[in-house]
Amino acid sequence: MKLVELDDDVLVCIYGFLPVASILRLRQTCVRLAAISKLRIIWLKACVEQVLDEGYPFPSRTLTSSTTSELERLALHALGLGTFWLSPSDTVLPPHVVEFQASTGTGVSHVRFLPGHGGRYVLTVYKGIWSMISCWDVTPESSTPSSKPRKAADWCPKNTIFAGFVTNSDPDSEAGLAVAVQHGGGAQSIEVLSLFREGNAKPSFRSVCNIATGFRPIALNGDLIAFSDDASETVVMNWRENTFALLRGAQRPVDERFQYNRCLQVVFAYKSILVVRARSVELFPEPVLRPTDGEYTTYQPIGFHTFGWIDGVSVKIQTGPRVDANGTLCPPGHEPLSILLRAESDDPWASDVHKLEQFVLHPNPSSGLPLPSTSPVPGDTQADVISAANSSSSPDLPYLFPPVREQQTSPTVRGVLRCRDIVLGPAGTALWIQPRAARAAHLTGYDVHSSVVQLTLADGLDPDTHVHPVGTGIGAVHRESLCAGVFEGPLLRRHRERERERERERAAPTTGEHESQVGPGARILWVQPDGKEGCHWTAVDYDEESGRAVVGSSDGSVQVLDLV
Repeated sequence: MKLVELDDDVLVCIYGFLPVASILRLRQTCVRLAAISKLRIIWLKACVEQVLDEGYPFPSRTLTSSTTSELERLALHALGLGTFWLSPSDTVLPPHVVEFQASTGTGVSHVRFLPGHGGRYVLTVYKGIWSMISCWDVTPESSTPSSKPRKAADWCPKNTIFAGFVTNSDPDSEAGLAVAVQHGGGAQSIEVLSLFREGNAKPSFRSVCNIATGFRPIALNGDLIAFSDDASETVVMNWRENTFALLRGAQRPVDERFQYNRCLQVVFAYKSILVVRARSVELFPEPVLRPTDGEYTTYQPIGFHTFGWIDGVSVKIQTGPRVDANGTLCPPGHEPLSILLRAESDDPWASDVHKLEQFVLHPNPSSGLPLPSTSPVPGDTQADVISAANSSSSPDLPYLFPPVREQQTSPTVRGVLRCRDIVLGPAGTALWIQPRAARAAHLTGYDVHSSVVQLTLADGLDPDTHVHPVGTGIGAVHRESLCAGVFEGPLLRRHRERERERERERAAPTTGEHESQVGPGARILWVQPDGKEGCHWTAVDYDEESGRAVVGSSDGSVQVLDLV
């Protein structure tokens, strides 16, 4: 019996077992098979089983609302990203780069993708006479190969300087971003902004909430905003309902005039909130927000850990497949928290070769009972609070402390680093800036203790040039480099599972040595272009689902990189 003699239901079933490449080839054989290959059920199944089940980056929130053509495009793009991340670094093509000038005469302090738009909109922050936020459309709908990103909106209130900036992790929220504003008269506040567009009119920023505080916004998740000081206090607020709670850390500042324990990140986790500071990581119970007339409901940490001095950090919830067999979105569950950090040493004589290290907070299987909420008791000491937070008498913590160190680490060079950002995606892929080396060889010979010589000799490179081609391993230390790697997460974990399945099919045992080689090492994606002496990168962001990165520079230029 010929394939075209089968009825449509049988053909749909057959299509469900074919890889995407075979579906596209079969489409070219005849009109009937081409029509069946364009059914929505075909591409919905492909997205679930060949993309999401493999841990590839994919905008799963759009799965149920996307059209058939959109599902096909998203599936092909996600498969390309999976190939990019899981292939040897010397087999992938350099990224496509688009550059535009965001400001003239001043550097870009922040670059952020606006979540939920597939990497289309980029926010830039820079300071002229006053600070300004601009929204750029880097993928215009009527784009041509020669088209340039265009500015979509600006926000620049007079007599103001921006002291903090954060975007909303929930793309469906009315609030798009929050900005800490210092007014010319000395007043301080946080403005919660929405990127508003009515009909075919040009988009514009509109304030939806003003919060009178000197704290910096750290996280924005839907209607919840977390803002913090540089010592030990974090306020969680529902900006729409005007309700609050105070998270008071265990470590008290030595001198409040110094940024001793600056807040780096706040994560709204499962039944808890994780607050990451420069010298502490603290887990708080999920607070009950209440209206207040000046006094906050106060919570103390239920989990505590310190990595020493953190120079850069990114914490992400490791989100696995969130759809059932019918393609229905499932609510987020109790997933591990992945912590990727760059530690700094207090010892000025320490080596300037550091690593990006990954730690994981695993879910507590015995968790399930309501978490205790505690208020400070007069006379409590810092040691008492830390001891209580780490006590084994709290089996119902949502996560197990201390965090577990993973074997996946990546070497980096500590040098003249202006951008300390590390961006980790939920699937486990990450981007960061590798700096220029801090020390170079002196006139009479090579300094064997210098990180430049250590890395180049270890990599088998010429110490006079120490250059790696773009897309290969780390080693281009004479200029700033944008580096990437795959760390422990859904992508690498599923890749290992597939490797074990293939080994079992070959009836060959899987050895520990083989598993340690699964998963690519760090690679250089892009280096600072020639002709930009004295220029350095100041900000970086990465949208894992779209496979797009953006870097801002001290000369006001911005580069957008498409990995596939």
